[in-house]
Amino acid sequence: MNKSIRFFILLVLLFAASRVSSQTNGTLGSRFFSNWSISLSGGPNIFFGDLKEFRFLPATSPVNEIRFAGTLSLNRQLSHVFMLRAQFLWGGLAGEKVKYKDGSLCNQYFESTLFELNLNTTINFSNLILRYNPKRFFFVYGTVGVGMSDWITKTRDITTKEIIRRDGSWSTINPHLVIPAGLGAYFSIKDKVNLGLEWTIRALAIDRLDATVGGYPYDMYSLFAFNITYNFNKPSNNKLSPASPQKQIGPPPPQPLLAAEIAAEKQKEQAAKEQASYPRLTPPSPSQDSVHPKQPVLTPDTTASEEILPDTNIMDTPVKGISYRVQVFAFKENTFSAEQVKEKLRLSQDVVKEFSGGWYRYTVSSFTDFNKAKKLMNDLRATKEVPDAFVAKYINGKRAGTTTQKALKNSKSYKGKIYYRNPARKK
Repeated sequence: MNKSIRFFILLVLLFAASRVSSQTNGTLGSRFFSNWSISLSGGPNIFFGDLKEFRFLPATSPVNEIRFAGTLSLNRQLSHVFMLRAQFLWGGLAGEKVKYKDGSLCNQYFESTLFELNLNTTINFSNLILRYNPKRFFFVYGTVGVGMSDWITKTRDITTKEIIRRDGSWSTINPHLVIPAGLGAYFSIKDKVNLGLEWTIRALAIDRLDATVGGYPYDMYSLFAFNITYNFNKPSNNKLSPASPQKQIGPPPPQPLLAAEIAAEKQKEQAAKEQASYPRLTPPSPSQDSVHPKQPVLTPDTTASEEILPDTNIMDTPVKGISYRVQVFAFKENTFSAEQVKEKLRLSQDVVKEFSGGWYRYTVSSFTDFNKAKKLMNDLRATKEVPDAFVAKYINGKRAGTTTQKALKNSKSYKGKIYYRNPARKK
């Protein structure tokens, strides 16, 4: 088995391993166009081989060794660390040599039209080393791959411009193994577009690119390119997109109560509160009139009744068993995990997912002081991600009340199947 085949097998195994072990805390899409993107790039292409005047820098006279090349890439994101790219390169190359090392005259230069097709992977060092962060917008990555390259080269005399040698032709295709490797960096702009720079060195397994054999055993060329990438389905404006179905962890959520049962429960609670507000009366002493005993008349003491305050007027003193959480999102179907909501809404707090009143609700933090919960609510509303956050009350860990679907639909924040509660604000 030759080296090129072994290298290609190793590269395939690397891609397979990335799908298994390189996933991070984010969730990638599962539809056909999920995680696909297309890239265009271009920049100077420099040759390294036998016909080159200087070791590293390109010469500009008597022949300009700087040529340009461009690439078109179709990309598939495998995880937040690895991406697979199919890339096509088209461009030019040139090189010259006036004298050999021993001082003898060479006086030759070449010009080449180059085309290449390769398969490579990018390794996102920012997410690999620093872990995935949805708020990060600058990334550094490395790339390595394998492909095939072909060219049409003409070597000429610098003085007379006469053709001395040729390699390749338009009538036949004779591809040669090429191994590209390099580094890059890019900025993410509004989720859909990336702008970046990439430098790659592309080593050939043959010494014929400049139509000159000898000296360097393998020819190489280097591309320094500016690139732009368009992401097909990456969500914009922090909108949540449906994710793949998730397995239920633990017991299934409780089924919502019927409207009649909810009304009966509320009536029982109200009756218990009213009964507690009445004074307890001791039995009257037996009447001396055994024929017509006088019955006591029960009159409620209205001065002892307790006023039930709405949630927005809670007193500062914490009450035992009562806590407050800030709700950031609600959905009718069991579609999103708590981690997905945290990522999409760019929250720093951990998100808790619960089921009540026929809704899957997502809340953050827990306070015994209502004013602290209200402060967090106002901070979240100030951001564009969670403009409709509100405080929910809990008694002994259970939600004190729910918002009906009709009330949610009539709110200004009703958006199709996704509902936010928009509480009334004091004028």
